[in-house]
Amino acid sequence: MKGSCLPCALLLAVLGYLGRIGGLVDGHGLARQGVDNPGPDNFIRHRYPSVVALENYLYIDGGELSQPTNGTGSNSTQSGQTYPSYAVSSTLSLKLSESWTNDTVEIRAINKTVPLLDQQIYWSDASINSFYTWGGMTVGSQPPPQNELWLFNADGRGGGAWSQVTQGDYRDFSQLKRPVASAFTQNKRVGYAFSGQVTSKTDLSVEDNDLGYAVQGLVSYDFQTGQWANDTTAEFGGYGTCLNGRAEHIPFGPNGLLLFLGGAETPTDVTQNSLVPLPWNQLNIYDPGTRKWYTQSTSGTKPPVVDRACSVGVHGPNNTYEIFIYGGDSNQLVGLSSDVHVLSLPGFVFFKADANSGGTPRADHACAVVGKGRRQMLSYGGVDGGPGLLNPTTTTDPWKQGLGIFDMSEMKWADLYTPDAADYESPAVVRDWYARGGMRSVMWDNDELKELFANGSSIMNIGTDNSTDGPAESSGSSSQRIGIIVGSTVGGVAAIAIAGAVALLLLRKRRRRRQIQPTETIDEYRPEPWPKDPPQIRSTTPGTIGTFLSDPTTSTTEPIELGTTTREELPAEDVGWTYELPVPTPRLRPELPDRKFT
Repeated sequence: MKGSCLPCALLLAVLGYLGRIGGLVDGHGLARQGVDNPGPDNFIRHRYPSVVALENYLYIDGGELSQPTNGTGSNSTQSGQTYPSYAVSSTLSLKLSESWTNDTVEIRAINKTVPLLDQQIYWSDASINSFYTWGGMTVGSQPPPQNELWLFNADGRGGGAWSQVTQGDYRDFSQLKRPVASAFTQNKRVGYAFSGQVTSKTDLSVEDNDLGYAVQGLVSYDFQTGQWANDTTAEFGGYGTCLNGRAEHIPFGPNGLLLFLGGAETPTDVTQNSLVPLPWNQLNIYDPGTRKWYTQSTSGTKPPVVDRACSVGVHGPNNTYEIFIYGGDSNQLVGLSSDVHVLSLPGFVFFKADANSGGTPRADHACAVVGKGRRQMLSYGGVDGGPGLLNPTTTTDPWKQGLGIFDMSEMKWADLYTPDAADYESPAVVRDWYARGGMRSVMWDNDELKELFANGSSIMNIGTDNSTDGPAESSGSSSQRIGIIVGSTVGGVAAIAIAGAVALLLLRKRRRRRQIQPTETIDEYRPEPWPKDPPQIRSTTPGTIGTFLSDPTTSTTEPIELGTTTREELPAEDVGWTYELPVPTPRLRPELPDRKFT
């Protein structure tokens, strides 16, 4: 399949030509052919836009617009006609707090004083109602700007202002190359950009005018600390690179995971025959917390190999997560794709929307989830230039102002946006697949990866028994089963809580009993008074011993039997009172009896 993405590699040359096609030249040296907000009657195409939803507004930024020369002309398709494109010099916004159609919606233009680029990386920070942009390539023959990070601060009224972000971590930031065609995504705090391509139109350090080179690495930027990092991607595919693919942050595992979709891989040295489309049979997954790479096989109705598609992710009931993929360029099709495919996790199973759902072929467009119920996918811009995008601006967009609305629950396109649409629920085909026990068919490539998904989804245990498959359940019976599971879980938790409370009460009661039982005391050891017996003195009468009493007049003498050996007594005047001292008794500590006391 090498060489199947040749038009992707030749795209830079085509863009350079389009940027130099006649017309006025603005202060940035870029070709201009009209206004940034041409309206529904003069809108032809908007290529390489990015869209960001913040509060009650959708912001559109970057890319190139096409419209009839001098802003006049017909919107009908004319064979062989080309419309010049120019870099959009404004940031656009539209309201999400009111209903509209793509013919009636009002789009506001906001002055933009930052470099005008294509295919930039966008990360939003809802905590400060702002979004960042980095990377991208110049339009026309202009040299690329310095490596900079820019921030758009929305004002909550559909307007806002741009400012450059000062880099506290400039040493690490200066070592990064400005890429184009990166796959980017984010969580609430960190933005990620995977691989991409570096050329003379993206980075001042590249002097050659050829295709440049592919960059390895997963760049991350922490919105709160301002720290940059660049992790290895050597375990991704065969080369650790990806061009024009998609990335989604999925809420599984303790850290969340990064899932990569579509695009093409290539050796670092990009050539006209080196690009190889990435298949859908096995997807690459990255855990940013542990920095481990995984792969996982898929099933179901897979899309054709595509790049330059758009994708969005939405959290479904019972902890499923669906990713909707729309459009894209494919060498397996006659032209561009008009299909919408949905990948449901944790089942890793693909489904395809009905061919008559109302989609139109397009690539290089942008999508976002909009509405309070997160049920609608908005698609904006894109081109349809036939196979390989060799003539990307020859046809007028069939959707007014390039806007389409896709109901992700019903899997149908419309031109009406409704801010109060019902909450998102997984499409019927997805719910039925899980209800029939589809999780039993999942063949996990890695037990560790399986645990990451099991810890983040209660649906992992639905339909995993060994019972025989029954008929497909309706959405009502599927919801009923989910209710039973939730009820059982809540009941089990309540029973455990009651049992724990009873055990705690019994333990307290037992402790109280021990405290009120009479406590047996231990008599303290007290030595008897000393001396125990009255002291004795030696009498002056041989053969007798005198006993000392308190009254000397009552002292007595008692005879003793003397042995055959004659003792010599001391003279009477040398005799004094003497005491017989008891044997010294050590001070002993009382020994406790052989029982336990409180």
